[in-house]
Amino acid sequence: MVEKIQSIPEARLLLASLRSVGYNVETAIADIIDNCISARAHEIKIKFDWEKKRIIIFDDGFGMSEKELIENMRIGSSDPSKTRHKDDLGRFGMGMKTAAFSLGKKLTVVTKSDSAVSNASWDLDLIPEIGWSLIIRDESEIYEFLSLIGEQGTVVVIENLDRVIDTGDENKDRIKFYKTAEKTEKHLALIFHRFIEEDNLVLKLNGIPIKAWNPFILENSATQELPEESVFSDTGRSEVVIQPYVLPHKTKFASDDAYKIAGGPKGWNYHQGIYIYRNRRLIICGTWFDYIKKEPAYNLARIKIDITSDSDEEWKIDIKKSTASLPSYVRESVERAIDLCTEKSAHVYNSRGSYTKYNVSAPNLDYVWEQRKKNGRYVFYINRKHSLLNNINNQLDEQGKLTLSAYLALVENFAPFMQSGVTDFLHKEKVDAVHPDKNSLEYQMQIKDLSDMVSVFLSRGFSKEETQSTLLDMANYRHLREEIIRLVEEYND
Repeated sequence: MVEKIQSIPEARLLLASLRSVGYNVETAIADIIDNCISARAHEIKIKFDWEKKRIIIFDDGFGMSEKELIENMRIGSSDPSKTRHKDDLGRFGMGMKTAAFSLGKKLTVVTKSDSAVSNASWDLDLIPEIGWSLIIRDESEIYEFLSLIGEQGTVVVIENLDRVIDTGDENKDRIKFYKTAEKTEKHLALIFHRFIEEDNLVLKLNGIPIKAWNPFILENSATQELPEESVFSDTGRSEVVIQPYVLPHKTKFASDDAYKIAGGPKGWNYHQGIYIYRNRRLIICGTWFDYIKKEPAYNLARIKIDITSDSDEEWKIDIKKSTASLPSYVRESVERAIDLCTEKSAHVYNSRGSYTKYNVSAPNLDYVWEQRKKNGRYVFYINRKHSLLNNINNQLDEQGKLTLSAYLALVENFAPFMQSGVTDFLHKEKVDAVHPDKNSLEYQMQIKDLSDMVSVFLSRGFSKEETQSTLLDMANYRHLREEIIRLVEEYND
């Protein structure tokens, strides 16, 4: 005989643990807004109310009946395994509650549907007394919130903000509160940009409309839209749409401010990568899924991937809708898109202010950098025939010319794009160890250049150790390690 003993979770402890699932203020509010959008809201308003120490989110969506409200206030109100409507942004039926609890101890929801008004509250301070019981208030007690609703809609009020207002210093907390509001505005501008752009959704924070920030900078005609690819899951039920973009070079922006805005709230390096949208709502921002590392050369590469809620299990979407894993059936296509997008990004990133021997459209020789492919990799050299450089050279004696040449070699080899590896990203082939042809003219010229630099550095007071270390670190001479060591050792004043 099997004995069954009911083991009911301790309400106070369980709800306390739900407060620590990893939300911050911005992601918590975004999760609550998901519910507003699912309710077909046209306008959603967020109010950071410092005076009353609360955050309010209210919308003009469908609203809920009393039965629907009670069900939605229940912890775990949705089955993630059930098929959702194609536009539903929910996941586990826990988002609104856990998001709210991560900010404060008291959650009140007031809703109006078909002229019927309903309300319900969770108050974590009262849980030890009342357990798993919702609080229903008289309409007179919720009039302030009800006045925010028109013919229909819902108001979410989060109070007792112990996770937001937490320093105990009134002035510091106030400054932090409003800085958090600014961060939230930028976050929502990105997360819901497609709803703002495509559906004319109105989002307002403290009365000010939030302007969409589209990470693909489509308003700039120089943005490159690469070929789109659709991939279907093994069952054929879920479609994944992969759309790579290469953003414009800095010189293609109207102003420095426009370029800075295009970089995103956290800068160009952070915002490079893959953007995953679940039912058009952004859930993953700027990652390469450990396929490659973030590098300056990839700053212009951004890839949009659209998935549906049908594929939540395949992508391992978490409760916060903020992490995901690439399913095996889509990995090859995504990696192919990354290769293409980053290669083109590197070309654009490094194109302005440089010239290659294949660029027949260059009007004159007054380019600053010359790009060459040598030993299977791209390298950059200063244009030694530049008119300004020639003018300087003509004013120097032979020793001065050698010194200037040595300095230019330092600039060439220790330029940020050489040290960051940009040049290695301009090609994909792997290069075997280089064995220089000692009879070639190029080899003889490189040995002469190295010999001149050894002479200049040592005659200027650098030690042999410093000189050798510097030359060995030069990107354009790394294949001549043995020659560098020999030239330094053999040097005599």
